[in-house]
Amino acid sequence: MAQKRKAQDAFGQSNGQLSAFAAARLAKQAKAAAPASSLASHAQQRREEIEQQLNATALASVPYDGHHDLASADSEPEEAEVTISVTTKPAVTLSPSTTFTSGGKIDELIDGSIEATLRNNHSIVCVGEYDLEVQKGLVTVYGATLHPDSGTQRIYAPSTHALPRIIARRNGTKLRVSHVKSTIAKLAKLSPLFRNIWTKNDQLNQSFRLLRSAAGDELQRSLTTLEIDKSTETAISRLTNDAQSTARLVRIMAIGAKSSGKSTFNRILCNALSTKQSARKVLYLDLDPGQPEFGPPGQVSLVEVSAPMWGPSFTHTASAEQTHYKFLRSHTLAATSFKDDAEHYVACAKELIRHADRRQTIIVNACGWVSGLGASVTRELADVLSISHIALLEPLDTSLVESLHGACPDASFLSLTRQSVRPSSRTPAELRSMQTMAYFHARPDHPAEHTRWSSKVISTWRPWIVQYDGPDAPLRAIVSCGQQPHPDFLAEVLDGSLVALVQVETSLNGDTLSWTQTNARETAEGVAIQRTMGGLPYLPPRPSGTSLTLDPHNSSCLGLTLVRGIDASQRTLHLLTPLADHTMASLLDSKQLVLVGGSFDPPEWALLEDVYAGEGNAKGDASLQDRPWVSRRERVGIEGAVWRLRHPPMAGDVR
Repeated sequence: MAQKRKAQDAFGQSNGQLSAFAAARLAKQAKAAAPASSLASHAQQRREEIEQQLNATALASVPYDGHHDLASADSEPEEAEVTISVTTKPAVTLSPSTTFTSGGKIDELIDGSIEATLRNNHSIVCVGEYDLEVQKGLVTVYGATLHPDSGTQRIYAPSTHALPRIIARRNGTKLRVSHVKSTIAKLAKLSPLFRNIWTKNDQLNQSFRLLRSAAGDELQRSLTTLEIDKSTETAISRLTNDAQSTARLVRIMAIGAKSSGKSTFNRILCNALSTKQSARKVLYLDLDPGQPEFGPPGQVSLVEVSAPMWGPSFTHTASAEQTHYKFLRSHTLAATSFKDDAEHYVACAKELIRHADRRQTIIVNACGWVSGLGASVTRELADVLSISHIALLEPLDTSLVESLHGACPDASFLSLTRQSVRPSSRTPAELRSMQTMAYFHARPDHPAEHTRWSSKVISTWRPWIVQYDGPDAPLRAIVSCGQQPHPDFLAEVLDGSLVALVQVETSLNGDTLSWTQTNARETAEGVAIQRTMGGLPYLPPRPSGTSLTLDPHNSSCLGLTLVRGIDASQRTLHLLTPLADHTMASLLDSKQLVLVGGSFDPPEWALLEDVYAGEGNAKGDASLQDRPWVSRRERVGIEGAVWRLRHPPMAGDVR
């Protein structure tokens, strides 16, 4: 019998042997290369690409000893592949400036906080949640400029996104990084999406960890730092100066494909403006329903920003009560894309810009759909919104760039190099779930303070009981965007779903509501409200057969709600929403409430919160066997059982 190989023999070593994975990939690349390309030249090019992408002076190897050297020019070409071995745990990739040098002094205090004294352009990187205070000098972080008068800032640096670097801009800069009593970290007990994204010792009030080297992460996650290249710095500086010095209308739109760094660019720009324009606030026109910067997915909004954004989008939820991130007006698309009704999407954007102060700088967060219909809509938005500055994140289609020049002949164009994309530990759908969950659990204590999050299971919240039938019922109608469920199944589709709370302002006329007029042959005089056999009021489709959308000039979205249940005997809906009590009470008193549903992501996070919260308790899973909306699926192996959402039927016409 042949002797078994050791694991290190199977996967390759650093002595020049290739792993099976590396050999297969190298063979594939060699086959696709030109005949004149040599293996040595290919390996040299591969090494240069790795150096440029990782921006580090050493490549990760196993085990990491802190002083690896790059392969020499006469080394075997396979060594560049072997250094990235499948036996190596993910390591932190940091630039050389994030390593403390002789110019920096780091003191750890008794409570675990740190005080650092840094030279100019030296920096530190932390993972987790922490308070940052500049005691002397000047620093930049996430594009914002901080000084001793800036006060204490709460920074959110989860492993799901690039970690911000705290960079000293003067010699002798002194700063303090302190642990905090985190509330957003407590959401980990309600969802696995929030687990292992902060620090290992959350239960010990160690809310952050200083990364001294590439192996500094205890959880061995694949982390990167937020690197701002020269072209981005130049563009940010130019846009900031124009916003401060010119009397001209300043409206900035960054255009780029998905994962091109567009949202990060907007965030850095907004931070730079909000910290350098103390007397002026920044307006943020959020037009990306799939990955919005503020609020839950599925809506577009106009937000007044008066403070920097210190983390990913799920860490700075806006609300009407906030002063740092205040909702001025919002409309719902009830979907994460405008593909089903682009005309309504443009109408919402045009209506939102009407509420903007022309004296304030506006940053437009466009979506990442830049081909086909998306390109046409992007060009139209740039025209109707009177965009003055357009940042192009290359590469972009030439026809789109030419059409933008034609639509905005007086606009200033800036070209930015597209940054390399790092694999994320969360998919876009998971990030949307995290953002919606954080939106529901957000509890702003005071307008001048940072947001706090409640870890109370959503199924234990007291619902709002809303009458939907009768002369005094506050709920006037239910609107279904996109796919239309048959009225006989409307209650089943509505139960356990996410819907938008929309207040109809002036279009309410008895039992009719007006819709957006998109066809000259259609009228906007109104459509009659109909009722199901159970008494649920609903609006039928347009005469053309397409779904009805409310006129954005006569309606506004106040937030989202989860339909916890329907009491058919009492003709009431049980609604769960994070809206303030006075806001919800005022909405119900107005008797102009409309629920808008459609293609929101299924709220699996909400339906499984008490399942995850009950893991390991004394009751075990016995009390969770019969769960509404979800079912348990047994799996073989260490993964065990999982829970899956039972989707309600979406029926067509019933004959």
